Amino acid sequence: MSKKAKVARNNEEKIYEVGYHVLSSVSEENIPGEVEKIKAFLTKEKAIIISEQIPKLRPLAYSIKKAFGGTYKVFDKAYFGFIKFELGEEGDVRNIDLSMKNNESVLRYLIIKTVRENTMYSPKITIFSDKDAKIKTLKVEKTENDVKPASIEEIDKSIDALVAEEA
Repeated sequence: MSKKAKVARNNEEKIYEVGYHVLSSVSEENIPGEVEKIKAFLTKEKAIIISEQIPKLRPLAYSIKKAFGGTYKVFDKAYFGFIKFELGEEGDVRNIDLSMKNNESVLRYLIIKTVRENTMYSPKITIFSDKDAKIKTLKVEKTENDVKPASIEEIDKSIDALVAEEA
């Protein structure tokens, strides 16, 4: 590798995200303390926290076994949270990985390299219009009021409004 390529590679941002499951046996009052332990691992490795989500209790897609002193305990739910961070030049993601592996309160975790931008997904609907061959993108947000189905008359009115809007 050329010297120029090495310099360019070193100047790349090192943005990571750690997603983790904290054991459901940890009481809800102790969850902030567990998050602080994880943040302490990151800070020790010169990481700068970009964003985070406080863990929330969620059902797991499948049961996970974890060993505790020679016996296994099965978990069907866990507290899921994540932290996105930038790792400084002195920091080493392998040390963070080792710290997460040795944390007794963490059921599972995953560290991925990512981008700084917010990557939250928002579903969209694309409407094609034959008249102008324009594409309209509507953002769909689900609310509690979306539960009742629309009547045929309401659908016809909304279609007429969209057609009138195009004209």
